[in-house]
Amino acid sequence: MYVRIVTFALADLSPEAYTAHAEQIADAFTCWPGLLTKVWLADPADNTYGGVYFFESRDAAQASRGTAVFAGLLDSPHFEDLSIREFDVLDGPTAVTAGRLQAGGELGALADGALGVQFGRDGRAADDVRNDVTCP
Repeated sequence: MYVRIVTFALADLSPEAYTAHAEQIADAFTCWPGLLTKVWLADPADNTYGGVYFFESRDAAQASRGTAVFAGLLDSPHFEDLSIREFDVLDGPTAVTAGRLQAGGELGALADGALGVQFGRDGRAADDVRNDVTCP
């Protein structure tokens, strides 16, 4: 497994407008081969936003850099102080502790060094959600 952590500050964009935009483009991430899940981050008090991405592999993370969504992140005038960091995962201890990874009970748990079933906003499994999205 491989993890990417992205953070940025909003510039000339309200938190509400950003949240609406994030909800609008969230389905596009289901098209990224090898992306296991993305957790969206928000700290309005500090004007820090971003995401934590869990990939099957470093190669999958690298491939995602060629997508229009990733290019939009880099090119957006509304994102300042952009930070993109990537990490290998220590599989042994992660397998012990990651079972607690939940967001309202909808993310599922990490098991055997890989993420288990992931759920979309409407509670359907990600594979079902992915079938509703047209990927380029």
